[in-house]
Amino acid sequence: MTTVAKADQGRLTIRGLVDGQHYIVRKQPGGWFITPEKPRRLKKTGMSATAFARLFRSRLPLDPDTAKEIAANLDAIDRAQ
Repeated sequence: MTTVAKADQGRLTIRGLVDGQHYIVRKQPGGWFITPEKPRRLKKTGMSATAFARLFRSRLPLDPDTAKEIAANLDAIDRAQ
């Protein structure tokens, strides 16, 4: 909760603020509305199509034991449903 009180020389004392935090102050009828500024989302860049294709083509084939284990797990999942 944020508390606003009038201080000397026309200044305002605002309690409940966090150091370094940015706030938005809006004047409304009968007072002021103070809210923390919304954090800005960073844009995340994905992998390009050529980089994905290069990664996909460079994958190693499964060895027979791993392929057999995966097939057995998929078969067990199908039987469980």
